[in-house]
Amino acid sequence: MQHQHACSGGYRLAVPSPTNRNANFLLPNTEGRKSKSMANSAALSPRSILALTGLLLCLAPPHPFTAQGQQVPITNAPLMPWFAFSWLGYKSSFRAGDTAVIMIRALDLSDADLVRRTASFSATVNNKAGNSTYITDVAAHLEGDPASWNLTFVPIRAGDFVVSVAEERLSIGVSTLQYSVAAAGVHPSASLVSWMYYSGCVAGSKAFLSVIPRDAFGNNVTRGTDMPGAAGEYFRVEGSYGNGTAGEFLDFHYNGWTEDGSLSLEFVPTVAGDFLVRVYGGDNRALRGSPLLLTVKPGPLDTAKSTCSWKHGTNVLQIFSKLEIFINQMDSYGNLVPEIHPFDAGVVERASNLSVPVVDLLIEVVAEGVQLLSFKLVEPGEFVLTMFDARLNQRIPNMVYIYDVFVGYCDGSNSLANGSGIAQSVAGSVSSFMVYLEDQYRTPSPVETAMLQVQILSKNGKSDVNPIISALREPNETVSMDGSSSSDQGPADHQKIIAGNTTLKASHFNVSYTPEIAGEYDIWVLCGNIVLNNGNPYAMTVSPGAVNTSLSGAPLFDPMVKRLVRNEITVRLLDSSMNPVVSLEPKLRLHLTSANITTMMNTSSFIAEEFVNNKDGSYTARYVAIYLGSYGMCVQFDNVQLAPCPFEVHVLADEYFSEVQNDSISVWEDESVSFDLLSNDYIAGGQVQVVNLSSPLHGSVVDYNQSYRYTPFKGFFGNDSFSYTVSDKHSNVVSGAVFISVLCRPPEFISLPKQLHVTEDIIGPKFGGFLGIEIIYSDTTENLSVTARAQSGNVLLAPMPMKLQQTPDDVLSVSRGGSSGKELKLQGMVEAINGALKFLKYLGNEDFYGNDVIMLYAMNRNGMKHAELPIFVEPINDPPVILAPKSIFLGGKESREGYQIFGKQRDASAFSIVEPDLRHYPGNKSHLLLELSLEVFEGTLVMTLPAGIVATAELMTDGNNHWQSLQTYVAIAHHFVLRGTGIRFRGDVLDCNNVMQRLFYQGPSHDTMLSITVNDLGNYGCYPDCSEMISRPLSTAKTVRLVKTKSMNSRRSILMGSAIAIEILAMLCLGGVLLYFLLKCMNALKGKQRDQVENEMHKPEQTPLRQHMSAPPSDDAGYCSAPAAVLSFGGNRPSFRQRSSRSCKQEMELQPLSGIRNDGNQNAQPVVDKDK
Repeated sequence: MQHQHACSGGYRLAVPSPTNRNANFLLPNTEGRKSKSMANSAALSPRSILALTGLLLCLAPPHPFTAQGQQVPITNAPLMPWFAFSWLGYKSSFRAGDTAVIMIRALDLSDADLVRRTASFSATVNNKAGNSTYITDVAAHLEGDPASWNLTFVPIRAGDFVVSVAEERLSIGVSTLQYSVAAAGVHPSASLVSWMYYSGCVAGSKAFLSVIPRDAFGNNVTRGTDMPGAAGEYFRVEGSYGNGTAGEFLDFHYNGWTEDGSLSLEFVPTVAGDFLVRVYGGDNRALRGSPLLLTVKPGPLDTAKSTCSWKHGTNVLQIFSKLEIFINQMDSYGNLVPEIHPFDAGVVERASNLSVPVVDLLIEVVAEGVQLLSFKLVEPGEFVLTMFDARLNQRIPNMVYIYDVFVGYCDGSNSLANGSGIAQSVAGSVSSFMVYLEDQYRTPSPVETAMLQVQILSKNGKSDVNPIISALREPNETVSMDGSSSSDQGPADHQKIIAGNTTLKASHFNVSYTPEIAGEYDIWVLCGNIVLNNGNPYAMTVSPGAVNTSLSGAPLFDPMVKRLVRNEITVRLLDSSMNPVVSLEPKLRLHLTSANITTMMNTSSFIAEEFVNNKDGSYTARYVAIYLGSYGMCVQFDNVQLAPCPFEVHVLADEYFSEVQNDSISVWEDESVSFDLLSNDYIAGGQVQVVNLSSPLHGSVVDYNQSYRYTPFKGFFGNDSFSYTVSDKHSNVVSGAVFISVLCRPPEFISLPKQLHVTEDIIGPKFGGFLGIEIIYSDTTENLSVTARAQSGNVLLAPMPMKLQQTPDDVLSVSRGGSSGKELKLQGMVEAINGALKFLKYLGNEDFYGNDVIMLYAMNRNGMKHAELPIFVEPINDPPVILAPKSIFLGGKESREGYQIFGKQRDASAFSIVEPDLRHYPGNKSHLLLELSLEVFEGTLVMTLPAGIVATAELMTDGNNHWQSLQTYVAIAHHFVLRGTGIRFRGDVLDCNNVMQRLFYQGPSHDTMLSITVNDLGNYGCYPDCSEMISRPLSTAKTVRLVKTKSMNSRRSILMGSAIAIEILAMLCLGGVLLYFLLKCMNALKGKQRDQVENEMHKPEQTPLRQHMSAPPSDDAGYCSAPAAVLSFGGNRPSFRQRSSRSCKQEMELQPLSGIRNDGNQNAQPVVDKDK
């Protein structure tokens, strides 16, 4: 048994030293030794004094003792060593992640090798042994000189702790050492960022962030700790939209520590919208909790910042069309304000400066923060549109717009654009299309060239194209919008471009353009504010031009590659406008120009594959070089060599290149694990540098001199990973990944009751179940298994309330298991299991009482946790049971004592006394006494009693119906023979059964009754105090009929047997004769039927057939009933703990029983009826 070290005798040496707090010792268990033996045999060797200089020693005598404290003979076996533990260098303060060293000092070490092989040292913190949430990497180092033995571990949780050091195999006890741990440096990916107060944000106001700085192990960095570098530059805040577009935040400030021990950051967002805010630390790693969702609402409306925009981007409008202009409501930062603000407008003719009335002015909301102002244009000319603030009834200075109304009748549905250039074009080439303007009656609608607008806009926003618009007119004259003239050399009837005056009107126009960038475009064609194609743009595709071999090429390849490996070469094909050209892989070819190898070159020395289209203008080919050496290669496109040609590739041996393998590790949740990142990797040249290490999403990784430590975030379980990139001596760069499985700990039982209390043979508790049994588990969606089993009873599940609507979390499976079916198994999720644990009940085995244990096992896919729940079963007094038949036949010869009532060889039935409370009686079973009373109606009983119980015997004789005790007897033998019509005595169950086995009857009557009565004297479950566990006595009575039988002589037996044999032979003969005549009658009937059929077949005439209908015989079903006897048992339970009725599986039959209530004089009172 391990125990906390303490000394009460022997020698104690105290030396002034500051090590009293930092040193502790483990000594052999000497509990139970006598102080006199210690005083005579304790000794302090000089070697021990030298080894423990500066430490407090407590020594015990070296004599070996047994577990009971008795001294055993000294043998030649080596003495058990003693151990002292202390911190290395008296250092008991650490930072998380440091290595703590406990020195192990062995005293009286006779065999160091034996200790190295057998000793097993462990460290326990907060009742968690070995690696846990508090410490990790626990290891004992027993190599080399015993003076350097030590135990190391890595503390990972900050705080003040006590570590218990023990040796598990030598049983030397437990020693405790105190230590303290401070948090390590700030680790960005473990630090937690959140909003300080978040209820949205208004553009231009401050947003505050709270950062809880933590180290790599999840410990909070204490207030006042200096941040690495300049604190204002350590953190960085970035924002982006949901699509990844960057957003800008202004005025970022670091405010330092707050009162609650966190860091405060602030910034000012000025753009409205939904943003993802990321906070980065000094190593450019995002803090835990990033990104945070930020919704920036626009500020109040600022009419000075509000703007207007024409619907179709033009202020040249056709008469009788609608003027449409958007009013953009802006705040001071240019954000759209969604609230509706009343605006008004006025129109003034620019030439006369006279106001123009507008009768159909309409302002309607078309989007959040955008209103559309519209009215019909009825007069040509140049006008000024001015916006007014309807609330203030004042003019808005920045909202004045000029527009021009021209006379035209273009119809957007009838007018059209046609030509090859309206649908497709080639980059770098001139394309064109024609525009035909018509009115609603499909007649040409000429307008000035300036009224026609063409916008060619890229869909991806990369670039726009500027078109050239030229009017066409009959006869052969041309005029362009810039006034330049030219002549057309076409046929005489061909349209020509008009020269000279641009104010001339035309209905046909030529639009030419030269795109530079390939892609998808929209072409908008407008006649003033009338959009052709029913208000929709034309879709146009620009394809890449011809491949420009001078711009293409520049293959991407590795100059140093492995042999017998498919290596890649990638080239790009571009046109003159630098657009990638696709789908030309058949024109590309990779060929070998030279090879500098050690063997003769042949067709199999170099294998080149075809190029593959990558769909982005790049093409990839793979090749395999068989031999080491240098190879010159060229890429050819359509018989043209792409530069550079040739380019050289060196094929080197495999040893030149580094190779990495992915790692897989596992760790328990809330623990930490260290691993060698490069243990399974090959690094060429032996020199390695980790050039990049990504951050796992759910934990932190720190570097400890090529050894890395991963710590999952608190509460996380599941899969995590990170990648790394290393560079070797030859500048080869390779990457690998580490896959981490964070395992859930098996479910743990919490808040278990200290001890439960139930009653014998009664299901407890009476209502509901045991309260306070609960498990905790991290994964609420995993199916768990909880098994409950009692050593001396059964665990039951009380009826549980049902839910009308069950969710998957409420599904519970209940079953029985184990070899005897005593295990109760619950399977389900943690919520369902905790709900079921509240309804556990207990029922002990039949007649069991005393201390029992309910063993609980909680299992998940990773392991099992065990807990024990002690339970005390309070006993109840059970009446004794008499096992005897209803009748006993007394046969055989009568001996001097008379007829033996029961014989094991003669009688198959039982004839004994059973006391149910005796099975689990905690004390000496001979102390549980019974009172056995035997009486016959006629005759005399003869029994032999042991001398020890003769003093309790009482007799009843003929003519005296009272019990009389033995007045005088002399103990001259071990047994006494008593005779009387009734005998009563007290003894244990064994004494009573022995008496019943040697009970004799003498008397003239051939038929009499034997009355047996057993009283338990109120004894049951005597634990812990017999005086408190005695109830009123219970008694059981039974009556047995005794019948004498006469023995038969041998001659009569022979005659009887002969008569029986003759009778059997006569019956057999009579049966044979009966069978003979039966068979003969059957044969005669068959012959008669055969003759009758033959006679009918030979008749000359046939008689009509008759159909006789007869009802088939039916089976009579009979029912019989018999009266059923119903036995009812009832009675009121007395106030003390005892039973009024009981079933016992040892009983063979039931007969009326009489209970006896003893009141001093042991007068009987009927209690219960039992037959066997």
